[in-house]
Amino acid sequence: MPAFRDLDELIKNLIKKEEEKLRRIEEEFEKEFKGFSSPLYSFRETDESYEYLIDMPKANLSTLKVESRPRKLYIACKTKDGKEYRLNITLPEDADPATMDVSKAKWLLKVTIKKRK
Repeated sequence: MPAFRDLDELIKNLIKKEEEKLRRIEEEFEKEFKGFSSPLYSFRETDESYEYLIDMPKANLSTLKVESRPRKLYIACKTKDGKEYRLNITLPEDADPATMDVSKAKWLLKVTIKKRK
């Protein structure tokens, strides 16, 4: 029986070590991204454009920043309780960032980008 007990202890110790590693990784992640959140969004493609519907609850839309560059869409906005939303989206190859249209309703943001012809 002692061999079984030793094996059981070994497994428990290994699990403890792995749990500790995960806790450290989680703490580092929280330090690096504290105060930032990536909002949920949905994507829809039509014949003529790409549409992104972005959900930003409690957002202070007066702090909204939307930028587009070739193949990239950057969105940042602060919330009323001090957190910040950040979202970076890689655009499809045929998206034309120069045609970007942004509309908002309450905490929802709709970004429409036309396709190149």
